[in-house]
Amino acid sequence: IKAKASAYTHLLAKPPPSAKMSSIGMMDPAFFVGKNELLTWLNDLLELNYTKVEQCANAAAYCQIMDACFPGEVQMKKVQFDAKHEHDFVKNYKVLQTFFDKKQITKHIEVTKLCKAKPLDNLEMLQWIKRYFDMHYGGHEYNAVERRGGLSFAATAAKENAATNKPAKTAGAGVKSAPMRVARPASSSAPKRAGAPGASSGGSSANDEQVAKMQEELTSMKLTVAELEKERDFYFGKLRDVEITCQTNERTEISGLVEDIQKILYSTAEDVTVVPAAEVAPVPEATPVAAA
Repeated sequence: IKAKASAYTHLLAKPPPSAKMSSIGMMDPAFFVGKNELLTWLNDLLELNYTKVEQCANAAAYCQIMDACFPGEVQMKKVQFDAKHEHDFVKNYKVLQTFFDKKQITKHIEVTKLCKAKPLDNLEMLQWIKRYFDMHYGGHEYNAVERRGGLSFAATAAKENAATNKPAKTAGAGVKSAPMRVARPASSSAPKRAGAPGASSGGSSANDEQVAKMQEELTSMKLTVAELEKERDFYFGKLRDVEITCQTNERTEISGLVEDIQKILYSTAEDVTVVPAAEVAPVPEATPVAAA
């Protein structure tokens, strides 16, 4: 009986995954991990070739990260790794939500935002999932390609690009060849007019590439600014708490004050209790001594 009681006590002492994850707030260090580090970790773990965090929007990578953490507990057969449309994305998020319910994870999945493939939303989701993985991964070996049935994300993307570019090249060739047939019986000025559209199309394609590159740089800068703002607010809040602690300190021993300051410095976002400015007692000003 004592052995059974001790076994039950051991089981009750183990907190569920949701209890551990409840302490992860937006100011947790996990949310300051950069996208380059996340992509490197993701590609190494799942043997992918992702270059942007928004490529995770179809939730296939999210599902497989959880499968790597708990092999066999995610319904991998229902995951659509080649999902291209939002209604297919939603199906993958349903698989992920089923796993969350099974593990009693209370994390709310912003399906609508994530399906829009916005960089910041998917960056925060990937940061959270990496934090969960680091807390629960057992160090076991994991064959990512075998678990998804030999399907390679990179190969799928290459096939999609090839299928997308092939009709465009064929159509472009047809447009260029048509003026050549008409220009032969025309005057010598006709080839010059036929060459103009080619030059303009070349210029427009170069402009499109430049615009796309600038948009990508702008998105990267926005993500960097958002991460810096979070970090700034996080440490400013700590400094403000230290200031309030020093102003309202009534202890005579320095060790007690040091302990309070250390609690503030090493606490997470869930542990920090911010004291409103109105509740802080003002520091009394020194009264001038009247001259004799």
